[in-house]
Amino acid sequence: MSDEVLLVDFENVHQVDLSLVRPSSRVLIFLGCNQKCIPVDLVTAAHSLGERVEWIRIEGNGANSLDFHIACHLGQMIERKTNSVCVVLSKDKGFDPLLKYLNRNGLKCRRIETLEHRKQEKPAVVDTPYVRVLSILRKMEKKSLPRRRKTLVTHITSLFQEGVSAQEVERVIDRLFADKHLAEENGEIAYRF
Repeated sequence: MSDEVLLVDFENVHQVDLSLVRPSSRVLIFLGCNQKCIPVDLVTAAHSLGERVEWIRIEGNGANSLDFHIACHLGQMIERKTNSVCVVLSKDKGFDPLLKYLNRNGLKCRRIETLEHRKQEKPAVVDTPYVRVLSILRKMEKKSLPRRRKTLVTHITSLFQEGVSAQEVERVIDRLFADKHLAEENGEIAYRF
């Protein structure tokens, strides 16, 4: 499971119940330079999370200054090719086009308006074909692993007796490459488990 990074737009959302933060989450709270008051309950809750919480005070004033800092941080995360899921806590719908663009380019991210939505969220759906393929490939002897993409496609297709579409097989292979479990070197597939 990927780690989650919660980026809080504290200029925009003042009610932050950190008790609803997932146990593996990191929290980055972005504060405007003019914000002088932080609720004691929030500071106490943040203190209990220890190093998982980072306070980031924005220097200088300007329209959307804090939003640009959050956008910059998201850009740094996509550049590092992190596996983290980024959640922007903000009521500012202006983030949505940026998050859509980042999702298309490999960073898993979304915006929520309140942590209260977490109570109604359904558990994440497990990517069963991907998990099954990764598990089987990891258990195979190194010399038995398919060396060419075409052979890998055939092998993955054979793993699903109930049938699987060619698009699904390609999606699984693309994700294996994206997650750096596979690499292609001189036309041959290298496995990195």
